[in-house]
Amino acid sequence: MAAVTDAPELPGGILRFTFPMPPPLGHVHVWLIPTGGGWAMFDAGFPSPQGVDKLETEIQPLLTDGRRLEAVFISHYHPDHTAFAGRLQRAFGSDVYIHEADWERMQMMQRMREADDGSGDAFRQRFSSGWTESLDDHEFEGEQSQDAGDSMFSRMREAMRDVDLPMPEPLLLKGGEIIDVGGRQIEAIWTPGHTEGHLCVRDLDQNALFTGDHLLGRITPHIGMWPDQQRSPLPDFEQSLGLVQDLNASIALPAHEAIIEHPAERAGEILEHHQVRRQEMLDAVADGQHSIKDIAIQCFPKRAKDRMQLTMAMSETVAHLEALVEEGALRRSGDGVDRRYDLN
Repeated sequence: MAAVTDAPELPGGILRFTFPMPPPLGHVHVWLIPTGGGWAMFDAGFPSPQGVDKLETEIQPLLTDGRRLEAVFISHYHPDHTAFAGRLQRAFGSDVYIHEADWERMQMMQRMREADDGSGDAFRQRFSSGWTESLDDHEFEGEQSQDAGDSMFSRMREAMRDVDLPMPEPLLLKGGEIIDVGGRQIEAIWTPGHTEGHLCVRDLDQNALFTGDHLLGRITPHIGMWPDQQRSPLPDFEQSLGLVQDLNASIALPAHEAIIEHPAERAGEILEHHQVRRQEMLDAVADGQHSIKDIAIQCFPKRAKDRMQLTMAMSETVAHLEALVEEGALRRSGDGVDRRYDLN
C-alpha cells in the first residue's frame, strides 16, 4: 500500500489545519499555501461553532502585518469543504475558485439549507436517490424513525444549524487553468467522480497535489449515483485517477486522514480496488442476485444493518453496475429502484 504520513514538516511552508466534523469521518483538513502577499487556502472547513473558533484563533492571526488571504480554492461542493469561503471572502476580499459544475451544486445546497424546516426532508430527498424509500423499516432493528437511519446527515445539519454561512461570489473554473496567486503558480485540475465538478489543485513550485476527496490514503472516496445523474460517474473517476498517476506529484495532501507520500501509487491501488469491486458485482449477479439491494448486501455485508450505510452502498453499487452495463458485461431491465441486472 502507498505510504502515508502525518509528518508536520510540509514542503514549501504549507500549513495544515484540522477542523472537527461529525462521525464517521470526524475531521476535515484545510491547507494554507504561502504566497508572496500572504496565503492561498485549499478548502474552507466544516461549519460548526468549533470550526468558527479554529478559524478565529488559529488561521486569522496569520493574516496580519499586511499578509492577506489572497485566494480560496474549493475542491467540491460538500459542506465540509465549503463552509467559510464566503465569510473569508467578505472579511479579506479573497478570490474564491470552484469548478462551474459544483458551483451549481453549492447553490442547490444553500437553497436546501434555507428551506430546511428541521425535518431534513430536503436533504434526504436529494441524497437518498430513492434507495432509502425502497427499504423496509422492519429490517433495521433499534431505529425509531427514518431520520435515525440518516443520522450522519442529521448530525451534520445539527452541527451547522446556528453558524452564519454567507455564500461566496466565486470565479468559476473548468480545469486546466494556471493561476498566479502572489507569485505562486497554482494549477486547477478537474477530477470528476466524487462529484461532477471536483477539483484538485497543484502547487507547481513544490509539485504538491491537494486532492480533496479525490485521493485518500486509507479509504476510497464514495463514488455513487444520485437521482439526477444519467450515467455512472465511475468511468470519469477512473480516468481522473489516471491523470493523477500521470502528474506524478511529489506528495498528495488530502482532505481527510494522513498525507500520501506516493500519490501515483495510491491512485493505482484505488483503480485496482474498483476492478475488484466490479468482479464482486458480477459474482453477485452470477449467484442469483439481480436487484440493487440484494447485490449491495452481498458486496457490502457490513453495511446491511444500517439504513444510511446501506443507502450509500446501494448508490455505489448502482455506479458499478451501470459502468458494467456501459462496458457490455451486464444488461439492465427496469428503471429507478426497480432496476434488475443480468449477465450478458
